[in-house]
Amino acid sequence: MRTDARREARKQWNKTACGELAGEADSIEYFDRVRAARYAQSPWVHEYFRYAEFGGCDVLEIGVGQGSDLLQFAEAGARCHGVDITDKHLALTQRNFALRGRAVYLANADATALPFADSSFDCVYSFGVLHHIPEIELVLAEAYRVLRPGGVLKVALYHKWSAFHIFSKILANGLRNGWLFSKGYAGLLATIEHGADGIAIKPYVKLYGRHEVARLMQAFEVEDISVHQLSADHFWPAFIARGMARWVPRLDSRLGWYVACTARRS
Repeated sequence: MRTDARREARKQWNKTACGELAGEADSIEYFDRVRAARYAQSPWVHEYFRYAEFGGCDVLEIGVGQGSDLLQFAEAGARCHGVDITDKHLALTQRNFALRGRAVYLANADATALPFADSSFDCVYSFGVLHHIPEIELVLAEAYRVLRPGGVLKVALYHKWSAFHIFSKILANGLRNGWLFSKGYAGLLATIEHGADGIAIKPYVKLYGRHEVARLMQAFEVEDISVHQLSADHFWPAFIARGMARWVPRLDSRLGWYVACTARRS
């Protein structure tokens, strides 16, 4: 990973873990609250991941957060592995699993150079992580390498044509608040991440459309590319948000915040 992107990622997520909540991260109750908040915000991911299909399989997560998703695979009977470049995420995930008496193999490793042999996994997935890595093509090549033939890749990225990007970030934060001018576009996107100000803490963020995702996945057999997670509060100003509320279910697959892909290694 590019040195500055790696530095900013560590600065961001060692300070504020993904999905971090108030309270001591040293109990099942804490991690259950993190998990509940995660799936209240993104209920669609259960159908997307299809954990039960990977019982008895070797699964790798790139960017583990606090281990909520990986734990779902473990509970379905998968043998779970994870990589991350932030010590805080690795420690939280290890603790989450240990409190429940579950095994997990974790490594502090760059996703552009995965520390695993060829054809090691039945499933490699990454949710909301690869858009923080400038060399995303290298990561996907590594995912292909460590997948077994027929293995499944699942990737969810921030969606360029989402209501959140257009209305909340560009129009509200960027133009109304002037952040496009004070922080620049890269700094504006960095503020998507909780705790980042786009200046002192400025994680790399890139957004993708469906066609860009399809191009990235050319080495794989793509099964599905879909858009998810639209909320009325993604729109701005408030009168538009109120007016759009009843249209959210219909527009979710067009203007949602994530573009998700499922593909296979041939």
